Amino acid sequence: MEDFYKILGVEKNATADEIKKAYRNLALKYHPDVNKSKSAEEKFKEINEAYAVLSDAEKRKEYDAYGPEGFNQKFTQEDIFRNFDFEKVFRDFGINFGNDEDFGRGVFGDLFGFSSNRKEEDQGSSILARADITLEDAYKGTVKKIRLRHVLKCDNCGGSGAEPGSNIIKCDKCGGVGQIKTTRRTMLGIMQTISVCPKCGGTGKIFEKPCRSCGGTGKKVGEQTIDVDIPKGVENGTRLRLRGMGDYGKSGSGDLYVEINVLKNPKFERKGNDLYTELHIPFYTAILGGKVKVQTFEGERELTINEGTQNNSKVTLSNYGMPEPRGNRKGDEVVIIKVDMPKNLSKEQKELIRRFEELDSKKKIFGLF
Repeated sequence: MEDFYKILGVEKNATADEIKKAYRNLALKYHPDVNKSKSAEEKFKEINEAYAVLSDAEKRKEYDAYGPEGFNQKFTQEDIFRNFDFEKVFRDFGINFGNDEDFGRGVFGDLFGFSSNRKEEDQGSSILARADITLEDAYKGTVKKIRLRHVLKCDNCGGSGAEPGSNIIKCDKCGGVGQIKTTRRTMLGIMQTISVCPKCGGTGKIFEKPCRSCGGTGKKVGEQTIDVDIPKGVENGTRLRLRGMGDYGKSGSGDLYVEINVLKNPKFERKGNDLYTELHIPFYTAILGGKVKVQTFEGERELTINEGTQNNSKVTLSNYGMPEPRGNRKGDEVVIIKVDMPKNLSKEQKELIRRFEELDSKKKIFGLF
């Protein structure tokens, strides 16, 4: 356990004023809202514990008698912070947590139960929707209509929560100050909490007549149809973010995330930015070669089949694959050749095959099939 005097940077014979001055400087220096280093919060806690002991004459006497280790074994944190009024200490330093937005939040609030007098935020939630598109839609890009049911701005009051023409009056719950102060006892001593008034949201004012349509909330659940631009090359599972298109809130609307579900295509399989497709050709075309047609997302294209093409051979059409989501390049279309063998041959066809076999044997040419 580190010595409290060292934590505050004072000598053991330091006066109460010297201890108070050292604590104030360190508290302002290491407050995490000012000091963004990872160690600031832990240092800030140590400073407060040290001051809670050394600022109290009786606790300091016990600390000097037992030393850091002995004091830590004898006294709990509840003992250390008993009857220590943090709010009074901070206000004596000129730090007003009820009005100072910078210092009335963060770790001070987390540790000691204070909150600032900022207006209570009513931020709308972000929502998630799903859009089913075809692989061709993903190739070319498209606009998808999505119907949502979520929290919208009230059309009667325009989101204010007040009935049109209603007067603004002082909040009767907080008396117009915008905050409510409560005092309670905890293991850390007497805690005074300043919280935002739940009725007026910290403004100190309310409307005389709440909106009859939304009950004063300024929002209500409704349906909305929006157009979503689906970019070229989008992949399955991609989430598109539409800022401000989520649930409505008086402090700002949330975002809408649209998760793209690319439906399976019966002809093409996507692997990265490449498209794979199968092309069935008769065995004689595989043997003799020739010209065939193959489907692409740009229409039919002519493909050259070389003589002696084997089953499962691959032919690549460059730049006919999926476009890159953030670029001008495209992948390739890979055509897998499937050689179809004939069934139920006629007598004449069988004779021709046998004749071919005889010629093949004479010339000792093997491996064409």
